[in-house]
Amino acid sequence: MKAVLYRDIQVVKMSDIKRPIITNNEALIKVEYAGICGTDLHIFDGLHPRAKAPLVMGHEISGIIEEMNTERKDIKIGDRVAINPLISCGYCLPCREGNPHLCPNLKLVGIDQNGGFEEYVKIKDDKLYKIPNSLPLDLAALIEPVAVAVHAVRKSKLLIGDKVVVIGGGPIGQLVALICRINGASSILLSEIKLERFNFAKKMELITASSKEETIKKNMEMTKGEGADIVYEAVGIQETYNYITELVKIGGKIITIGAANKPIALDMWKVYFGELTLIGVHVYTPKDIEIGIELLNNYPKIFRPFISKIIGLKDLQSELTGLIDGTSKAMKVLVEL
Repeated sequence: MKAVLYRDIQVVKMSDIKRPIITNNEALIKVEYAGICGTDLHIFDGLHPRAKAPLVMGHEISGIIEEMNTERKDIKIGDRVAINPLISCGYCLPCREGNPHLCPNLKLVGIDQNGGFEEYVKIKDDKLYKIPNSLPLDLAALIEPVAVAVHAVRKSKLLIGDKVVVIGGGPIGQLVALICRINGASSILLSEIKLERFNFAKKMELITASSKEETIKKNMEMTKGEGADIVYEAVGIQETYNYITELVKIGGKIITIGAANKPIALDMWKVYFGELTLIGVHVYTPKDIEIGIELLNNYPKIFRPFISKIIGLKDLQSELTGLIDGTSKAMKVLVEL
C-alpha cells in the first residue's frame, strides 16, 4: 500500500509498505482523511522525543472498516468510523480508575505506531467510533481536535451566561471559543497575535484582541471591570501566564490547555487571595469524543471553515515544509487518501 514515511528531520517520502495484518480485537481501516496536527509538525521538525523514523504520522483519522477481528456487535465491515488514537496501558492507577487518558505510559497512534498518512491503518476495536451517515468523512477527521476542546470546556464546568477569555487562536483555542458559544457563554474574547488566526476568529464572528494590553482592556470592558469567569490558556508560554491572573475574576477559573515545554511561573499571590481555581486538562475521554461527534454532526456550518485545504499524500512533504516555515497559513489541513 501507499504511505508517507517520516524518514529524517523535515523529510517525508512516499513509500510502498506492507498492508497491516490485524490480530485479535483489531480492525483494518481504509483511511479516507487524516488531519495534520501540531504534533505532526513537531515530529517532522525532529522535536518529538518518542517519534522515531521510519514512521507513518497522523492521528486525526476518519475512514471505513475494511476488515475486522472483533467480538463487537455494534460495528461491521463497511461502517464509517473515527478513531481514538490514545493507547493506554490498562493497568496503572489512572487506567484502573477510569481515566486512561491520564495514563503515565500513554502512547499515540502516529507516534508510537503507524498512523493515518497511509492507505490502511490497524486500530484496536475499542478505539473505533461509528459516525452517522449525515456526518461527512472530511468533517469527521476533526473529531480528535474537537474532543480536546470539548474536554477543556467540560472540565471548566462552563455555565450559561459565563464570560470567557481564550488566549491562543490556534485550532484548539478557536474550537474552545466556539464550543463555549454553543454552550451558552454570554461573552467570549479571543486573544491572538498571528494575523491569519486573528482574521479567522473575526470570520467566525468572535470578539478579538491582538496584544496583552488590548486583551486586558477589552476584557475589563466586557466584564464591567470584574474579570472573566473562565480564562482558557491555549498557548503554553510564560508570556501569557504573566498576565493571566489579571483577566480572571475573584473566584474564577484558569484552564490550562497549552502544552508548555518548560516550567511556567504563575502569580500565586493572586491565586491565593482571589481563591482562583487552576485546572489542568489533558487530551480527552471517550465521552468527549462522543460529544465531539454529536457537535460536528449537529453544527456542520460552524466547523467546516476549520478545513483550510485538502491535499493528497504526494503533497505532504511540501505542505509540512510550508507549515513549518510559515509559507502555508492554514487552520487545518486534511490529507485525502
